Amino acid sequence: MPAGGALGTLLRAAGIGGATTLRGVWGFHGDHAPHGDRLLQLGRRVPAVTIVVDTPERIAAAFSAIDELTGEQGLVTSETVPARRVSAVRAAA
Repeated sequence: MPAGGALGTLLRAAGIGGATTLRGVWGFHGDHAPHGDRLLQLGRRVPAVTIVVDTPERIAAAFSAIDELTGEQGLVTSETVPARRVSAVRAAA
């Protein structure tokens, strides 16, 4: 399973409220050659980012699980984003 899928499965098991993994089409890092989707390609080696949405406390509690999958490669950042919850009743009005 790709890392993004494995991370999503792990986060769901940890009780995180929501997560989305987006895969890029093309990317590069450092002095490595650019990589991405090609027409005739057996495997996909494209950049990916997983966005997690929950309370700061629940995300902090999931960091040990995230570290399991990103210990050897990957970058983890954490940002607090101002958000407002809209109830389903108000949204329909």
